[in-house]
Amino acid sequence: MITNLFRERKRFAVYYLTFGALMFLGGFALAADPKTTAFSAGAYGTYAFVGSTISTAKTAPVDIGGGCGTTRIGASVNGTVGSVTDPPLVMTGVVNTAASDNGTSSAASADVHQMNLLAGLITADEVKAVSTTSEVGSAIQSSAAGSNFVSLVVAGSSVSGTPAPNTSIPLAGIGHVVLNEQITSATSSSAHLTVNMIHVYVTLANLLAIPTGTQIIVSSAHSGLTVAGGPGILDGTAYGTEIVGKLLRSSPTAQASVPCLGTDGTVITNTQVGVNLPPALTSGTIQDTAEGDITPALANSQTTSTIKALNLASGTVTAGAIVADASASTPDETNFAFSDSSSFVSLKVAGHPEITDNVPPNTQVSLAGLGTLWLHRVITTSNHIQIIMLELQVDQSNALGLPLGTDVRVGEASASLHSNSKP
Repeated sequence: MITNLFRERKRFAVYYLTFGALMFLGGFALAADPKTTAFSAGAYGTYAFVGSTISTAKTAPVDIGGGCGTTRIGASVNGTVGSVTDPPLVMTGVVNTAASDNGTSSAASADVHQMNLLAGLITADEVKAVSTTSEVGSAIQSSAAGSNFVSLVVAGSSVSGTPAPNTSIPLAGIGHVVLNEQITSATSSSAHLTVNMIHVYVTLANLLAIPTGTQIIVSSAHSGLTVAGGPGILDGTAYGTEIVGKLLRSSPTAQASVPCLGTDGTVITNTQVGVNLPPALTSGTIQDTAEGDITPALANSQTTSTIKALNLASGTVTAGAIVADASASTPDETNFAFSDSSSFVSLKVAGHPEITDNVPPNTQVSLAGLGTLWLHRVITTSNHIQIIMLELQVDQSNALGLPLGTDVRVGEASASLHSNSKP
């Protein structure tokens, strides 16, 4: 059923294209093929870490468009700090950062003044990183133009100008440093560039007692563009179960997500045998799916979550099967349509015989001595639909020992679309 619905949307897209071609043959002028551009950019001044342990947090961090990127044209953010003091790793004066987009490009910069690394082993009056990714005609290009050093000295030797990308210099008794480090990725529909002007790798035991494995980055900027050949960038995620709380937590199970540019006609499927977290919940097999497609005539995103043999809160809620099914589509980047094909099978709530499989969306039930239960919760915005089939919010002391504030979610499916006219 789910796959058939998705194929119906594809047939609509083909009809839309065919109708457009006939309009052209009949002498009508057609607009250019629609497209959606997503922008990403970010920067920070300094950062030091060993594995997953942070020694110096990112300073003046800024970011626009995490994940797939933002489709909002004209996004802009700036950051600044007066100084950084974490000897012997890093000391600096003022740090300024910025990230923005202008409709055809995304850009970020990090400008660090009066830098001193490794107790004077590396110094500079100024270190500036710039990353810009632009759409030029049908091509997407990235550039580090504008990146530069002022009065850079490495291990007693002056470095003039801006070294070639990824220049490596040994640091005796420490490891090595990479100057003007550039990390790129590109496809026919996207490009990304990260510029780290200084990247120190500590690989040797040293007199400064800096742990081996430490990395230090100074002046980092990244930018990217993703261009979809249709009226929207896709988004959406499904998962079977999740528990959120300070004392009791469980990560989303069998999670499946729709890629920004769709799944090329395939269905992403993740399956888990079940969960066993009594007294909060137990279940049988969980299966989540995600799929999406972008054509000039239609952008569509769909996710599903199917949970078998659910037992919530030691039998307070049971169901033979639960299906969360959400989809979103747009033919023109302005008008959005949502679909909810979710269902329960053999749903039972203790003390509430009136609740059946056909319970209305957004039904709220007060469970004495436990908390609040939501059934078939549906949350929509202008370009997003989220479905949570069961949500138990524990707000009362209870005989099950579930901590206050625990939020148990079962069967979540969401679908989103992002366009330049409706981010």
